[in-house]
Amino acid sequence: SPPGLLLLTSFLLHVEEGRASPTRLVCDNRLIQKYIGEAKDMEKKAGQCQALPALSCPMVLPLVDFSLQQWKSKSNETKRREILCDLALLVGAVAGAQGQVTQECGARQLNQLYQHANSFLLLLQTFSWE
Repeated sequence: SPPGLLLLTSFLLHVEEGRASPTRLVCDNRLIQKYIGEAKDMEKKAGQCQALPALSCPMVLPLVDFSLQQWKSKSNETKRREILCDLALLVGAVAGAQGQVTQECGARQLNQLYQHANSFLLLLQTFSWE
């Protein structure tokens, strides 16, 4: 799939002497710009759906507030935990919302978000962070 191919390519670009750097992978500007573009595209497509009903059970999402200075001061282990926990929280929230959204258009967007976030989570879980 195209998202999987991009992740594999990005992963291969960050392999150094047999070691991968997940922190650099996550912070790669090209990957960030790709995901921002995909998020805007999904938001646009979701906006074209008929009015979506409110969820009967609210979903908890990761915080999106970010301070580059604070991020740089954190250890790689702390960064790893935060990234994996936030991605897992997002994947879980989307899975929960999928069970509540029956409208085809909204369900399609949630499915796409779930696939992308879950693929990225699984990729980051597969290699060591140093």
